[in-house]
Amino acid sequence: MKIVEDLFIVDVFQDAEVIAGHAGLKRVVESIEVSETPDVINFLAENSLLLTTGFAFKDDPLALGKFISQMSKHPCAGIAIKLKRFIDVIPKEVVDLANSLEFPIIVIPPSLTLGTVAHQLLSFLWNNKIEELFYAIHIHKKFTEMMIKGYNLQSLIENLGFFLKNPVLLLSPLGDIVSFSQHFHKENMKNVKEHVESLFKENIEKYSETGMIMIDHPDSTHSSISLNVVQVKTMHPYPSLLIIFNAEKLPYPSSQLAIEQASTVISFTLLKNEAIRESSRLLENNFFGSLVEGNISLKEEIIYRGKQHGLIENAKYLCIVFKIDEDKQDPFLQSDLTTRNRSYDFLYDLFNKSMIKINKESILFIKNKYFVSIIQTANDNLTASIKKKLEEFQEEAYNTLKVSLSFGVGNFVNDVTYIPITYSEAVEAWKQGEELYQKKFINLYETKQLIELIHLIPKENLKNFYENTLRSLAYPKTKDEEDLINTLIVFLDNNCEITITSKKLFIHRNTVKYRIAKCEDILGYLVHEPQNSLHLRMALLMRPIFTKTGGI
Repeated sequence: MKIVEDLFIVDVFQDAEVIAGHAGLKRVVESIEVSETPDVINFLAENSLLLTTGFAFKDDPLALGKFISQMSKHPCAGIAIKLKRFIDVIPKEVVDLANSLEFPIIVIPPSLTLGTVAHQLLSFLWNNKIEELFYAIHIHKKFTEMMIKGYNLQSLIENLGFFLKNPVLLLSPLGDIVSFSQHFHKENMKNVKEHVESLFKENIEKYSETGMIMIDHPDSTHSSISLNVVQVKTMHPYPSLLIIFNAEKLPYPSSQLAIEQASTVISFTLLKNEAIRESSRLLENNFFGSLVEGNISLKEEIIYRGKQHGLIENAKYLCIVFKIDEDKQDPFLQSDLTTRNRSYDFLYDLFNKSMIKINKESILFIKNKYFVSIIQTANDNLTASIKKKLEEFQEEAYNTLKVSLSFGVGNFVNDVTYIPITYSEAVEAWKQGEELYQKKFINLYETKQLIELIHLIPKENLKNFYENTLRSLAYPKTKDEEDLINTLIVFLDNNCEITITSKKLFIHRNTVKYRIAKCEDILGYLVHEPQNSLHLRMALLMRPIFTKTGGI
């Protein structure tokens, strides 16, 4: 059974206007009649809607009032009139009468013929499938208009719930609730919403492939809930999910086709949001890439540009780099570049969510196939807790996506200009971890001792520096030269204090003075001058490499 109000989802009635009898839009309508004769009342079927140009009343528009009274008693569903042909305006007396009788007067757009209107309305009334199609088209048009006007996802889902008169949820590819209809504002529905989210997050792959599922109600006193799961696909490798509650009970003429039309518009909205996020992410990656490469050195510029991407001033900063462990059998790594980039977008969303659990002020970006996170905090004593949370993140990624992740962690720095340092440390820690553990590791950067740094310099360069600094003392040949070197080492280790040196070597102060003077004579420069002292300390650290006193 259809009512006059239902006719407005048909194309020809989209621009029709109800000018009177709004309260009568609930009148039952069973047929459509077209007539221009004044005695048509004798031939009208009950519950019919009359289409006319008003020709019979062109000389006396007020007579239309008596005709409407007769139609209302008959009873008829209403009258749809095409103005500007024989009657320009419906008299106010007639409008007032129709309002009092709750009898609809509908104005048909002048561009339409009565035949066209009658044909579409009759098809709509007589064929349920056509009605469902019209309703689906109506839904599509409404949602397209909302999308064009910039409605956000929450508004679209709220409207879909309103049209379907059933609860609706939109889940992200990870199973998180993105938007929900007004039904879930009720206290008794909040638990249901959380229950559904929990179920889907636990087994998103299984549920995303099923069209209709039954789940237990979180309150055991209630019956089970049926869910219609519709995939909303975008450029993302994994679909979002539109969840319709109790879809088998959708009020007529709602249908699966109407839901699909709405989901198409929601898909376009998601695509638009993804494009905006991708553009924003590109800007973030470019900025932070330049920052960690040291291309932005002025603190004021770093802070000014970084604030729009979440960088905080006057915090402690620590970099974490991580990436998926290489596996030639991994289908992700074998996929084409476009698919891989889209997968990285998916991973970005998952990883960003996990990093926020570790530190709510964290920033995530991509640099040279590394995912890079900058931890920002007032407390730099968090390394142990960060490692524990990374282990949880590592396990979550493996259980959720079956991917193995490895992490390199730098040290905390206390200035934004030092972020490139902690980033370099994190990358070095990752590379060192790969050499030592190969996969699924969390490696913390350890500050190198000076002796380790010396080993990083080519030996030929070390030798030139060593010999040029120590001259003939580089390779002592006699006991006297050995005594000179030993005295020099103790003297420098004790900040050039003669008294302390003499006590530690058990020799007289004058002996220390003599030996240091002798060293300066051989070296050709003063030992206690800062730069000379530094060079000597460095050269003496290298000594075991070039002599038989031991190795480092």
